[in-house]
Formats: sequence, C-alpha cells, structure tokens
Amino acid sequence: MINFLQRLKIMYNSRRLFHNGCEMMSGRKKMFFKYVSFNVAGMLGLSFYILIDTVFIAQALGNEGLAALNFAIPIYGITHASGMMIGIGGAIKYNVYKTQGQQDKANQVFTATALLGVLFSLVYITAGLFFYEDVARLLGARPGSSTFSMTADYLRVILVFSPLYLTNNILVAFIRNDGVPSLAMGGMITSSMSNIGFDYLLLFVFPLGMFGAALATTFSALLAFIYLLMFFVLKKNTVRFGRVKQFYLLWGTVLLLGIPTFLVDFSYSLVMSLFNRLLDSLQGTVAVASFGIIANLSLLSIAMFIGVSQGVQPLLTRAYSKGDTVTLKKNLALAIFVLLGLSTVIYSLFYMFGDPIVRLFNRDNDPVLQNLAVTGIRIYFIGLFFAGFNILYSAFFAAIERPRLGLIIVLLRGVFIIIPTAILFRHIIGINGVWFSFVVAEFVTLLVAFIIFKQKVESSLVTRTPLAYNYHIASKNE
Repeated sequence: MINFLQRLKIMYNSRRLFHNGCEMMSGRKKMFFKYVSFNVAGMLGLSFYILIDTVFIAQALGNEGLAALNFAIPIYGITHASGMMIGIGGAIKYNVYKTQGQQDKANQVFTATALLGVLFSLVYITAGLFFYEDVARLLGARPGSSTFSMTADYLRVILVFSPLYLTNNILVAFIRNDGVPSLAMGGMITSSMSNIGFDYLLLFVFPLGMFGAALATTFSALLAFIYLLMFFVLKKNTVRFGRVKQFYLLWGTVLLLGIPTFLVDFSYSLVMSLFNRLLDSLQGTVAVASFGIIANLSLLSIAMFIGVSQGVQPLLTRAYSKGDTVTLKKNLALAIFVLLGLSTVIYSLFYMFGDPIVRLFNRDNDPVLQNLAVTGIRIYFIGLFFAGFNILYSAFFAAIERPRLGLIIVLLRGVFIIIPTAILFRHIIGINGVWFSFVVAEFVTLLVAFIIFKQKVESSLVTRTPLAYNYHIASKNE
C-alpha cells in the first residue's frame, strides 16, 4: 500500500513538473520575443533614420555630400558606441546586483555609470570646439575641397552635442534592464521619426547643408532625451542614484563589461575609415560615395543583429545570475534561429532589389556609382550570414561576465582579420577585393567564436534549472 501511494505521489509530481515545464517554455519564448522585438524595432528605427538622413543628403548635396557624410559618420559611430559601452556595461552589473537583491549596490553602479558618461562627454565637446578640422583630416577628407568643409561642419555639431547621444544610450540600456523595453524602444523611435522631419526642414526648406543635417540629428536626440526622462516618474522604476564615494573604482568593471559592445561599433568605424581611404585611392570620390550607400545599408542590417543581441542580453544575464543554464541555452538558441532568418531575408532583398535601392541615393544617375554600389552590395552582404552570430557571441560572453572572450571576437572581426585582408585584397583584386574582405573576416571570426564557446564556455556551465529546484522544494514540503 505504501509503495502504491509513493508511486502515485511520484506520478503526480512528474505530471505537475511536466505541466510547469510547458508553461515555463511558453513563457520563456514570450519573454524572449517581447525583449527582442522591442529592441530590434528600436534599433531599426535608429538605423532607419540614418538611412533616410543619407538619402536626403544624397538628394540635396549629391556625391560630394554623400562622400562627406561617409567620412564623418565614423565619429558619430564612436560617440554612439561610447554611450552603448558605458550604458550596457553599467546595466549588466546593475542587473546582476538587482537580481541578487542588492539594490544599494545596483544604485551605486548607476551613479558611477552616469559620472563616467560626463567624463566622456567633456572629451568629445573639447574635440568639437577646437579640433574638428583635425579630426576631418584624420578621417581622410582632403583639405581645401568642398567635401572637407562639409565633413568639418558635420563633425563640429556632432561632437559638441555628443552628451545627448551618450546620455540616451545610457538611459536606454538601464531602462531595458529595469524591465521596460517598450519605453526604451519608444525613445529610439522618437529620435528616428523626428530626425526625418528635421532633415527635410533643414536640408530642403532651409538649405543649411551638412550643418543642417547634423543639427537635425541633434534636435531629434534632444526629443528622445525628453521622452526617456518619463522613465523616472514610473512607479515600477527601481533605478536610483546612490551614494558612492570611490565611484571611479566601479569604472573599470563598467568598461570591461561594456567594451565588447563598444568595439563592435568602434571597429566598424575604424574599418569604415580604412575603406574610405582604400576606395578613394582606387577611384576617388565616386568610390567613397558608393561605399556610403553600402555602409548605410550595412548599418541597417547590423542594427537588427545588435537589436537581437541587446534584446536577449537582460534575459541571458538574469538566467546566468540565477544559475539557470537551461534557460540560458534556450534563449541563446532562439537568438541564433532569429539571426539566421534575418540574414536570409536581408540578403535576398538586397540581392534582388539592389539596383532600385542604389537609385534612391544616385541623384545624378551616375552609371559608375550605380555599378560600383550594386556590385558591392551583392558581394559585401554575403558576410551577413556570419556577422550576426559573431555579434551575438560577443554579447553572450559579456552577459555571463566573460567579457574578455567577447573582446577576442570583436577584435578579430573588427581589426586583426579585416584590416590586413582589406589591404591585401585591394592590391590583388581591386575594389571587389575590398568588399570581399568583410565576408572573409566574418567567416573566420565565426569559426573562432564557435571553438571558444565549445571549449571555454559550454563545458564550464553547470546545469541547474528552476524546475529542478521547485520539484526539490515540493518534495520536501510533502
């Protein structure tokens, strides 16, 4: 009789365990797509306005304006990357402390993160006030040309008002990690949509040239900042400033956790500047303008990959902090599946509709620009099938507090492989070799990332699930 009752008890607990497991799997997917969809939408909005910004500049200022924007955009990328580095690095540590119930320490991290943002802002403002022409020269714009003056005008505004971009990125990261991804998405979309209106106003109604384009970006960032401030009046907001005397001691942790994210954008800006120089040496302004089209389409694509990676990051960090390896791996697998689908759809669209897309940027119907850009799109974007996974692996390593591994991935794809490959292929193949270097760099990096994951990470994760924990507690209570 006792054995029979024990078997009934085991069957009951097993059935309950199975039922709870199904509910958890459904809830896990729902939570995953909630975070990822909001973040992808926000990043899409952010990159979409850069794309529209480029179309407006190309239509208003022609090839020279397009080339000037391409020379200047790496600095915008660096300021944006700085904000993401500080914000995501701080938000990861904040989320770990918050999940562990240490809210005072979490608030100290937020305070230290904000002060680090002030320090970076002062550096960029100084460069914008006194060294913007030197920066334009460093980026490859030729002094004395109209392209140089356009580049300098754009850089001056972007650098002086960089605190807005930094602050917005910091707020978005903390808002997302505090459980309000919809508000974070709203801030990014507010910036994107308003920028389109300001672009039209300051480039066509009041033709202020590149200065007007930069001013439009700044005004839209200001509106996004005002929108994001609503977060601090929400009742469920738990982000607070905390007393921290030696705040600079936390800076190292914040930077270490955020630097893989920073290097994703920084390395892209570095490579973009190198490509500009290589292409300018091969075929002049028209080649740089063609890369301007490809680079902006690439920003749109990479932004979606970053959106998936950043969207899943809070979920990965939360699962890791709880020791829930099953949820950790499930969320990683879902992200990989989404990235594969995105890569396939994006490349198919660009391959089929490359010609009409390029015509949006080609105001003067330049046949050289048209041919260079369409051919470049079909070669360059093969690398998307590998780039998304590299970005995800880098974010995954940061989320589980293994940022050094993420740093290896970022440096390989952004510096150590693509730079020598681009220089070598430029001399062997020419312009098409420059496009193909991106594909080679992403493919080789993915091989390394997979090996690192299998050998350094997967075997070190100890499986522990909330289901197993709950079953153990239920058994004890009965």
